[in-house]
Amino acid sequence: MVIQDDNSDELLLYSLELYQRAVERVARDFRQRGAGVKPLEVQLDDLDAIELFYERPGWTGAATLGSLPVVHSVEQAVVALADLLQEKEIEAGDNTWPGCRGGHSHPPAAALLDGDAWWRCPSDSVGFSLIDGHRHHKVDP
Repeated sequence: MVIQDDNSDELLLYSLELYQRAVERVARDFRQRGAGVKPLEVQLDDLDAIELFYERPGWTGAATLGSLPVVHSVEQAVVALADLLQEKEIEAGDNTWPGCRGGHSHPPAAALLDGDAWWRCPSDSVGFSLIDGHRHHKVDP
């Protein structure tokens, strides 16, 4: 879909659609990796900002993160959601979630590699798992 950058309403609605498609994929990845944080849905708030609703163990009801950035692809939406929700998982006490490569004591970073959303080691830039729960290895040149 081609959207003119000067049409902010159209771009916002397109971003919302991309985030809606990305939520289930990120939820599946987080669930398979044992996260307590669970993304639920995205919606527009009263000020036309995109909000993410999520749950965390021990909380009653859903929490929200607002003003998600405008994105141009589902892969960008997956990276943005994974990055924000990883912070919430780390805040809940798991300082290395979802676990980097063997022998690494830091968390990975959500990143785009060749147009796909990956968990990537911040030390050596190796993408080791797509953000969708399917593990395989890739080296970022």
